[in-house]
Amino acid sequence: MNLSQLYYFRKLAELQHYAKAAKELYITQPSLSNAISSLEQELGVSLFQKTGRNIHLTKYGSEFLIYVTKGLEQIDKGIAIMKNYAGTSDGGKIDLGCIITVQTDYIPKLLNDYKAHTAGVSFNVREDTSQPLVKDLLSGCYDVVFCARGDDDPDLTYIPVLTQKVVVAMSADCPLVDKAFITPADLQEQHLITYVDTIPLGRAIKRMLDDREVANVEYSYLDESILAGFAANGVEAALMLDTFFLRSVDNVVIRPFYLSPLERRTCYHRVYMAYSTKNYHPYCVDHFIQYVTDNRALEADPNARYID
Repeated sequence: MNLSQLYYFRKLAELQHYAKAAKELYITQPSLSNAISSLEQELGVSLFQKTGRNIHLTKYGSEFLIYVTKGLEQIDKGIAIMKNYAGTSDGGKIDLGCIITVQTDYIPKLLNDYKAHTAGVSFNVREDTSQPLVKDLLSGCYDVVFCARGDDDPDLTYIPVLTQKVVVAMSADCPLVDKAFITPADLQEQHLITYVDTIPLGRAIKRMLDDREVANVEYSYLDESILAGFAANGVEAALMLDTFFLRSVDNVVIRPFYLSPLERRTCYHRVYMAYSTKNYHPYCVDHFIQYVTDNRALEADPNARYID
């Protein structure tokens, strides 16, 4: 038994077709057939059986595939690590997803800093909202995503990487404009707009406001750009995150948001790096995850309150 036979077996198990597997392995079909036959003879069991023109795994083949897959993954990682030590690594590619509020500042700086320390790694970066990002992460479309924390899942790990401040945005005509800061009590009689409560951030804000009996709230908006636009041009106040979207809107007034007028503790929403513990990661992905974990942009703030 040799490594080539195991790689051949894994590819044939994936495609379940000798001609297609041989083509992807750059070998002849007879060579593939002989390699699998030799492997079966050595193991003493049949790994495949024919179904018409196709083949499929036997129960023995299905069980053997589990061990082969895990073993080859570890070998591939070991090879990548040794090549990295030797300076001969080809780096690899990482598929990364992120929410829009981190793609203009946090993500570019993070990736540039990482590339300065790690040669050869490339990134394919796409933007989406948190729920689709997590769904696609679990299905294997992404290696890592940066998003709001959603429902707990045993196959997901969330690492907090940065915080975004919760503020109240308004126009000069808003009844709250003369206040130095805003509390939930100030919002009792105010028409308030905020994020739609079908997304993680909106649900977190709704829980916080419901706990404080703030009822006159419109949960209708997906991002800060439209929230800030309505706030700057009407009498509604917007409870939202202080991101670049907010700072790009003209004539908007921003006030701190505190849960209590006495404590004046700033509210924050956390952004997380999420990755699947179930999906296979090449060495470059594991290395990037460790780098982000060790270089999180979180500052210790004893007065912080987190709403996520």
